[in-house]
Amino acid sequence: MPALELRSIRKTFPGVVAVDDADLVLYPGEIHALVGENGAGKSTLSAIAFAELKPDSGTVIAHGTVGLVHQHFELVGRLRVWENVLLGREPRRGWTIDAHAARKRVRDIAERNGLRIDPDAVVETLPIGVQQRVELLRELDREPSVLLLDEPTAALAPSEIESFFQTVKALAACGTAIMIVTHKLQEVMAYSSTVTVMRHGRITATMPTASTTAEAIAQAMVGGEIPKVAAREERPLAPCLSIRTGDISLDVRSGEIVGIAGVEGNGQTTLADSITGMIPYDGTLSIERNGRPPLGVIPQDRQAEALVLAWSIVDNVMLGRQQVLRRGALLDRERARTDAQTIAQRFDVRAANLDVAVKTLSGGNQQKIVVGRALIDEPALVLAYNPTRGIDVGAAALVQSRLIEARNRGAAVLLISFELDELLAVADRIAVMYRGRITGEFERIAFDRGAIGRLMAGLA
Repeated sequence: MPALELRSIRKTFPGVVAVDDADLVLYPGEIHALVGENGAGKSTLSAIAFAELKPDSGTVIAHGTVGLVHQHFELVGRLRVWENVLLGREPRRGWTIDAHAARKRVRDIAERNGLRIDPDAVVETLPIGVQQRVELLRELDREPSVLLLDEPTAALAPSEIESFFQTVKALAACGTAIMIVTHKLQEVMAYSSTVTVMRHGRITATMPTASTTAEAIAQAMVGGEIPKVAAREERPLAPCLSIRTGDISLDVRSGEIVGIAGVEGNGQTTLADSITGMIPYDGTLSIERNGRPPLGVIPQDRQAEALVLAWSIVDNVMLGRQQVLRRGALLDRERARTDAQTIAQRFDVRAANLDVAVKTLSGGNQQKIVVGRALIDEPALVLAYNPTRGIDVGAAALVQSRLIEARNRGAAVLLISFELDELLAVADRIAVMYRGRITGEFERIAFDRGAIGRLMAGLA
């Protein structure tokens, strides 16, 4: 008998059909991957499965409890592990919380599922991978028969990913139905038993994972061939970015991409904010302009740091470029519109016109605007912070190509990414950050996934 059935699900929002006549069935003991482009309807369908959203039509039948582990952790950092896991469900002794029983309950759940954790640890002091265990334990305490995982490995080191999926496989072996929403096709192939593809709100294919390939899944997601990542061209290198602080010594030369590898929370944001002048720093930091505008920035959070969602595409293309667009006391809106049109064409931005509010676009199209704006003036240095996080495989290939093309034209590119595969694919050199320090560097000819992963986890 199925653990969860979604039958003929339809959900619309103003002007958009988010999910259209979708059928999805999860069975006990299977690991089911749900994949698709940004805006394909995956998140909406997951929210309906978890009862966060009500469908306009269709039927949801859950044979038991459904749990959801969010991509962005919903934890209270100042509370301890056991307080987060049992928040709102604490065992009580009379009018007070029975802390001893709570600790034991969390410890028992952790041990039963092979998750080592200190129930008394304060959550904000824990590494990202351990914080994810807290999220998972909170759902496991509810003993769900169906567990939905939204981009579960986005912030994990390679060693943590393997450990995480061992836990997932153990849960499935005990009969839990698992659904993973992910963009990482290598994880789909390695760990799932079934894969479902969504495109434009419709489910276009469901198949055993063993009967397909990552390339075939990617083509089904985008409806055709995946764009090829641009070729790397050799060119003379010249100094551009030089950083010398108490903890960081780093150079990025024009004509190269230097990748920063590391698990989230190991100083990457401090590094980026120092380069952009958002925070003070001790030491020296210089950028050689080489006759170009100094810096193009792709922030890590497009909605909070890069876009004004209520503004149009044209207005967002003007953000941060006031000096470039200034004509006397005014801004050159005609040039801004031309630039917006160029970005839309080069990045395949899908919008009705350039005057629509950015909030009406999918996350992938929003990100293309941010990347295009950072590159349009051909700056000396491009700071790209997780430029493909949360976007689909086709959009990611396009963004990576544009970064390589900027490098080929002589830009220095500093690529901070939590996706090691991305760094291995596009970087000329990789530096690993751990606890705010550069702990190792690798030239492209000597890239070693295992060695880089150990440094990311602080094991080398």
